Amino acid sequence: MDYTGGPAGWPEYFAGYLRQHNIRAVVVYGDCRYYHREARAVCDEQSVSFWAFEEGYLRPDFVTLEQGGVNGFSGVDWSPSAIRGYHPHNRSNDVQVGSTFRQRAWFAITYYLAARFFRSEFSAYRHHRPRTWLQEGGCWLRSLVRKYRYKFSQRSYLSSLVKRHSGEFYLYALQTQDDFQIREHSDYDSIDDSIAEVIRSFAEGAAEHELLVIKHHPMDRGFCHYGRLIKRLAREHQVGGRVVYCHDLHLPTLLKHAKGLITINSTVGISALLHKVPTITLGRALYNQPGLTHQGALSAFWSAADPVDPQFFRSFRTYLYERTQLDGSFAKNVDFAVEQAWLRMAPVLASSLERPLPKTEEEAEYLAA
Repeated sequence: MDYTGGPAGWPEYFAGYLRQHNIRAVVVYGDCRYYHREARAVCDEQSVSFWAFEEGYLRPDFVTLEQGGVNGFSGVDWSPSAIRGYHPHNRSNDVQVGSTFRQRAWFAITYYLAARFFRSEFSAYRHHRPRTWLQEGGCWLRSLVRKYRYKFSQRSYLSSLVKRHSGEFYLYALQTQDDFQIREHSDYDSIDDSIAEVIRSFAEGAAEHELLVIKHHPMDRGFCHYGRLIKRLAREHQVGGRVVYCHDLHLPTLLKHAKGLITINSTVGISALLHKVPTITLGRALYNQPGLTHQGALSAFWSAADPVDPQFFRSFRTYLYERTQLDGSFAKNVDFAVEQAWLRMAPVLASSLERPLPKTEEEAEYLAA
């Protein structure tokens, strides 16, 4: 079905569509985009089951599917008592997806071509990213150029860090500038603000022989660059020789040799916990738990970071995997991922079929009351 109206009319149209077609469940990819956020509100009003897909909390070979929302909007009980008291189903993962770059590139190309050729028909559509299809394409071309340039110019960074500074550097893994986890689940207005806070705190609290390694997000390579900002801030705080800005360095190797990880709420934090690396989140994250992440202030993290409890992390990872993760990928073996999604959703949908849905707004208000 094509909706060609404006954003303001979307909630009313969607509510009427659900009632007219007796819809029992709605599934979206990402729960923070405008149309999806409004759809969730309508589903709540009409007692319609709302499900959200997202990239896997665990990477690679997984996708996330939760009822009600994901990340900060997750409906799962993430309390330590629920995690520790969970009885595993001993579900095993035998799926190896492998590289999906070609498939993702093809999907992106066809998506933006369709957006370009049919924009007159959907002239009122509001995209969640502020760039045009041409700007997006230009950024991805720039990303390709930068990828090979950094591969050459930063080829010695990783070996130097490992040989000279193993256990003596903190890793700050940046997220994309358009990441809804920044907008919705943190108090930062931008990545720039977080960089400024981390560098200032590092200069004030870290030992003089320690380094701060700031790693750019690979998906943001062609869209922005923080080199000048980082250089200026490091110079102002007199740590110019101790701050390293890098791009495509091997993340598992960095984590293996890092003294600590700083993140806003990226899933890189879960990878760090797997490597038993002390971690602090600067935003709201479902893995921000006592026994997993540092619970104190950033100023205390440099000298007295809370350690990772390996046993609790194993319980957390099992809980996370069995409650929220599906084996598979959005880009390859899609039928298998769909099958896993249906197995997750079917019991909930079966129970919803046993109760009638409201046919009018008055009935919906009555049932909600």
